[in-house]
Amino acid sequence: MFLKLFLPILFPSWRFFSSIGPSPRIEMGFVADKNSEPQKWLPFRPLPKRINFTLGLQQLFHNPLWNERLYINTCAEHLFEGYSEFHEWEIGQRLVATVLNKEIITDGEFHYLVFRIRALELEAGQVRDEVVFVYRPFGLWHVGDGQ
Repeated sequence: MFLKLFLPILFPSWRFFSSIGPSPRIEMGFVADKNSEPQKWLPFRPLPKRINFTLGLQQLFHNPLWNERLYINTCAEHLFEGYSEFHEWEIGQRLVATVLNKEIITDGEFHYLVFRIRALELEAGQVRDEVVFVYRPFGLWHVGDGQ
């Protein structure tokens, strides 16, 4: 009985996915004023090429940055389905927090962050990559103040 309940935890079934949809990629750019376009787009928390065994084992049990990345990707997937001010705000606020916490260092005097969401999707054996959402400039002082 115990084994019957415990095995699905170790070996989950993936049959609940009806299809594989587009995969979001979030990029951010920085601008000095609201009317500027970012000169360079940076990927948000890109995946490392390699993770050593010790770090992989540690991250298996404790990885808050990965959990937050998954949450932000879920918000982006909701934006694929339709506009949502809440999900847009959540992504922007969390990206600004990474700048204010100095996880992401900007080179230059910037006052606004702009983010965009690209969708990667496999169609007829080819990977299609298109920008599906661009957020208006988000003030770098706006974390948690509701604006």
